[in-house]
Amino acid sequence: MQKHREILRQVCRLMVALAVCVAIMLGVYALLGAFTSSVVVGAILGFVLAVGNFVSLSITVSNAMDRAARDKDPQRAQLSIQASGVIRLLVLAAIYILLFRAKVCDPVAALLPLLMAQAVLKLVEFFRKDDEGGDATV
Repeated sequence: MQKHREILRQVCRLMVALAVCVAIMLGVYALLGAFTSSVVVGAILGFVLAVGNFVSLSITVSNAMDRAARDKDPQRAQLSIQASGVIRLLVLAAIYILLFRAKVCDPVAALLPLLMAQAVLKLVEFFRKDDEGGDATV
């Protein structure tokens, strides 16, 4: 149960920080005079896909670690995580291609949240380590 709480806590941190980044992105679009419904749809879809990608990654890593501890086979866990990464990348690429071909949303507004999520995760991890008793070195 503790494992699920930690995953949920990480997802919540990501969602809050990513929502702030997306709001800033929408503000920049508004300042540039390029704010349209297509941009809003792209931002929402990008946010959902970025969070979904992270949830999928978290679940995969958690399950692989449990399997590695149970089976005493860390190489299999590593292969499972790598395979999941490739599959998630292919699924994301297919979804984005379909969205862009159908002209459902603004491509830049849809891709930026996925890129922002990577930066947000690094930032959140940096501050999380700092809050947990000085594990981070300066």
